[in-house]
Amino acid sequence: MLALAQMSKEDPIGGAGGVVFDRAGNVLVLRHAAGAWVFPKGHLEPGEGPLDAALREVEEEAGVHARCPSPGLHWVTRYRNDRGERREITWFRLETDAERPVLRESLFPDGAFFPLAEAMRRLSHESDRALLRTVAAANEEAA
Repeated sequence: MLALAQMSKEDPIGGAGGVVFDRAGNVLVLRHAAGAWVFPKGHLEPGEGPLDAALREVEEEAGVHARCPSPGLHWVTRYRNDRGERREITWFRLETDAERPVLRESLFPDGAFFPLAEAMRRLSHESDRALLRTVAAANEEAA
């Protein structure tokens, strides 16, 4: 007999996102309507894997078609959001040929590709800055 695990209130809500680089090595950062500068991310849809969710969220939130050169390479961040929900986000390093985002959602009224140092300065959360440092270091190792 198969026992199904029930999700408790403390189980994290899964999500995925992308740290997106353009051809010049600039990083996509979006400004949330509440003011925070962040990377595009969101919830997993039923039956959707983390990479598919990351690519979809980048397309939805930034209007950018991206690709993942190393699908097996990913990072995970965990945090508690403003509603007290535990979140677990799987991040991928993504690339795009786009030169600028096409912002279509009122939730993200501003955003652009910034040089690494400027992206680091704009990001609102230390966990995002730490993620960017890690992804950038992995990018340098691969080059």
